[in-house]
Amino acid sequence: MAIEFPQRYLIALTEVATRLVDARKPKTDLGVIARDLYIGFFEVCMRGGLDRALGDLAGAFPPLDATDRVGLADHDQLIAALVARIEAIDLDGGGPRNAKPRQLADCVVAALGLAVVADREPAGSLGANVRAELDAAIARVVEDELGGTKLRDAVIAEARTRCEERFLGAFAKLTAHLDAHGLKLIKLPKVPIDALHASQRALSDARAAVIDRVGRIAIDRAKDVLARADAAVAEQVDRAITLRVTPREVAIARAQAGTSPGEIARMLAEGLAEVLPVAWRAAEQTVHPYSAARTFAIGDVIEHPKFGRGTVVSMLAKHVDIEFSDGKRTLVHVPPRR
Repeated sequence: MAIEFPQRYLIALTEVATRLVDARKPKTDLGVIARDLYIGFFEVCMRGGLDRALGDLAGAFPPLDATDRVGLADHDQLIAALVARIEAIDLDGGGPRNAKPRQLADCVVAALGLAVVADREPAGSLGANVRAELDAAIARVVEDELGGTKLRDAVIAEARTRCEERFLGAFAKLTAHLDAHGLKLIKLPKVPIDALHASQRALSDARAAVIDRVGRIAIDRAKDVLARADAAVAEQVDRAITLRVTPREVAIARAQAGTSPGEIARMLAEGLAEVLPVAWRAAEQTVHPYSAARTFAIGDVIEHPKFGRGTVVSMLAKHVDIEFSDGKRTLVHVPPRR
């Protein structure tokens, strides 16, 4: 039985292939791009909560660890299968260059024996106002918890608890040069190499733990927003997408790549909104009844008793041009005050 791979993630895989094609020099060993494609495929699955697909692949191609980022790339059988597919499309040969990324994505699908399937039907439908409230709720939590110097301070405090006592002196020297986002050392003071490695490891693990903790609080607030709009959608936040991974976990995993608090908040919100099986409706535009005694602006939606609904596309003095379904018409209105 073929392993299912949703259509939307084929698009994401094509984006990965586009970056690889743009960065690749002609005649480069095809094994290199095959490895990079598999690593990209793994990342797409992790960001999309497709742990079932990874688990199914591990069962189909032993020995393969579904949790190992480079497991597919180190699997000789799968690399050989993908290289053969890439050779068949003549990556450096004829044909439009912009068609190559999609061909590469199709090569991955074929080499792994995937079946591209339609995306799941949304479990609900929510408006743009709910999405805006969700974004704001997450942003408030992240700013309160990590704004200003709080992110850096929280990373250092957490890392200190993870660092062996014998390395704390070197740790203090190193963290004095930690950047504002608790992400990297601006300067490397002279410390023993073992202390440097231990401190860097502690800082990396601490930052992940801090983002995980704050991300969970932020998503709890977002879940409250969703619950007020649709309880069934709110329940989906902690329900497995395919096997075990939930939208909450996917959003937090994405946010780990964020640098600043603002970026972390954006990644949390976008990850959650994208993975939830929800159709987000665009904001509804106000419809104005037409009257010659009113003032209109370009972009206004007008409801006319005879011509129906139209949009103001231009205006001049006392006239507005309105695009209706049967064509453009010029009508009068009160010009705006200057």
